[in-house]
Amino acid sequence: MIESAENKRILESPCRPEFKQPAPVIFGSGAIAELGGRVKALNCRRVMVIYDEGIKKFGIAKKVTDALSSQGVDYIEYDRVVSDPPCSVVNEAGELALKNGVDCLIGVGGGSSMDTAKAVAIYLLDPVPVEKYILNPPPFVDTKTPVILVPTTAGTGSECTTVAIISRPELNVKWSAFVNTSLAIVDPTLTCTLPKDITANTGLDALSHAAEAMTVNQWNYHSDLFGEAAIKKVWDNLYTAWSEPENLAARTEMALAANWAGLAFNNPVTHIGHAMSDAFGCHFHTAHGHGCALALPVALEVAAPAVPEKIKVIAGAIGLTTTGRETSEQLGLLVADEIRKLMHKVELKPLASLGVTREEVAALAQDVVENHLSDYCPVAVTAEVARNALTRVYDTFK
Repeated sequence: MIESAENKRILESPCRPEFKQPAPVIFGSGAIAELGGRVKALNCRRVMVIYDEGIKKFGIAKKVTDALSSQGVDYIEYDRVVSDPPCSVVNEAGELALKNGVDCLIGVGGGSSMDTAKAVAIYLLDPVPVEKYILNPPPFVDTKTPVILVPTTAGTGSECTTVAIISRPELNVKWSAFVNTSLAIVDPTLTCTLPKDITANTGLDALSHAAEAMTVNQWNYHSDLFGEAAIKKVWDNLYTAWSEPENLAARTEMALAANWAGLAFNNPVTHIGHAMSDAFGCHFHTAHGHGCALALPVALEVAAPAVPEKIKVIAGAIGLTTTGRETSEQLGLLVADEIRKLMHKVELKPLASLGVTREEVAALAQDVVENHLSDYCPVAVTAEVARNALTRVYDTFK
C-alpha cells in the first residue's frame, strides 16, 4: 500500500463500520391508512395508542384510531404523555397496558410519545418500575412487544432509532435505554398542523441530529450519507415549512429529512450538543429540540478542529461559499454563523429570553462533562471545554 497522509488517516480512522436500521419505514402522504393492516400482520389482538393531549386536539389521534377500526383492530388509548416524560408516566402507561392485555404499542406524536411507547415495552417485559432500566450509560433491553412509531413532527427521528429517552426528575437528569422496534409509519400530512415554534424547534433538531452524527469520534460511512442528505433538505425546506404551514411539499421534505437524520445518528449517536441540550432541559425545562438547536452551532465549533473534512461537507450541504483557504476552526465558525442566521429566521428563542442568566448556564458544565454523549465528541470535553461551550451558546445567540 502506498504510504501517504490520507491513507494513514483512513487506516487510523475511528469510524464505526456497522450500520443498522431498526425497523422498516413506510413513508408518504396518507401512509397512516396502512396502520390497521400492519398491526393485523403482526398477529396482535389488542393495541395501546400512546399520545399527548395535542395529538387529540389536532384530530390526529382519531386518524390513527380510525385506521385501526377500519381493520377491526381492538385498541385502548393512553393520552397522558408529557414533554420529557418521566418514569412515572411510563410506569402508569405500562400498568394500564398490562391490565388490559395489550400486545402491541403504537407511539403517536413527537419524541416524547414515541419514547414513552418504547419504554412501555420494557415494562411489559418485566413489570417493575422502569427506573431499574433507564440508566446512564443506557443499556439494551431485548423487548418482545411490537412497537409501531408514528411521528407527527419533523424533528426527532425517534421512529427510526432504538433509544428511549426518559426523565429521571428525582435525579434531575434524562437517561435512556435501547429497545427493539417493529415499524415506522411516516405520514407528512400529520405534521401540517404543527405550530410555528414547534416546526422551528423540531426542524432544527433534525439538523442537529444529522450534523452531530457526522462529527462524532466514531462516525459511520452509511450514516454520513443520510446525514448530509438530511442537512440539505432541512436547509432547503425548513423556512418554507415554518412560514407556510400547509405547504405539503415542504412538509414532506422535512419529514424525510427528520427520518434520514434519525437514521444518521442511530448508529454513531450524537455528542456535546445533545449533552448541553439535556442539561438545558433538566434545569431550564427547554424542549429537547429547542435545546439541541441552541447548542448546535457551538457543538460544531468545538468539533471542527478534529473533523475538518466533515465540516467541509456540512458547509457544502448548507451552500456556504468559502475560499478553500479557511482553517478548520474558521470554517467551523462560518458554519455556526450560518446556522444562527437560520435560527433567527425561524424566530428561535434564545436562552436569555427564558429568563436564564449566563452564570446559570455556565454552572451546567459538570452535567455536560458527566453526560455519556460527551464521550462521543471528537474533542475531549473537560470542565473548561464544557463551560466555554455553554457560555458561547448564551453569548452568540441573542
